[in-house]
Amino acid sequence: MNSKVIGLMLILGTILTMGVWMVYNIETSDLSPSDTMTAILADKNKAEIGSILNVFGVMSLFTGLYFLSKSLKSDNTVSNHFSEIGGLLLLLCVPLWVVLVGAWLPAISEAEKFGNDVGATIIASSTALQMGGILLVVGLFMLGISLTLLRKYKGIIGILFIIASVSAFIDMVFEIDIMGMIGWMGMFLMILVTGILTTLKKEN
Repeated sequence: MNSKVIGLMLILGTILTMGVWMVYNIETSDLSPSDTMTAILADKNKAEIGSILNVFGVMSLFTGLYFLSKSLKSDNTVSNHFSEIGGLLLLLCVPLWVVLVGAWLPAISEAEKFGNDVGATIIASSTALQMGGILLVVGLFMLGISLTLLRKYKGIIGILFIIASVSAFIDMVFEIDIMGMIGWMGMFLMILVTGILTTLKKEN
């Protein structure tokens, strides 16, 4: 795939996912599924717009990362193994994250038809997919190793991907806030930077 298309997918995906988090976020992290459903229905339009944009965002983001990994094929066998496995893990993120970030849409619809308990059940079921975050973390870690081995972007981007993904993993295991900020914000920032650099890259 053309590098500019890959870069634009990464940029669009990052802007949409981070934009939703900043503009359309409804804080529900400390709420039960029932209370979450109540909060969502109280700001229904915001929740629906955010979910739709998020779905398109994660589709663009992870598909772009997959094609980025495919573009790293080289004579370096070790790098190829890391990029191929990492790319497959990132591709697996697409269906998992689409269901996760889009769960509010069917939850709202069913809650309006059959009551909050049905919607809350959908919300509760979707939380199991949060472990899809491990696929993102491991996938980006492997992508980072491949980028580093190939010294793409002078190796700096790959190293930063490795640092960010390790930090996010530590946060997932030990729930350390500062590691979460470094990890998750760092990963999305590096994806955006990679998208910009890939878009500006001259085709051979």
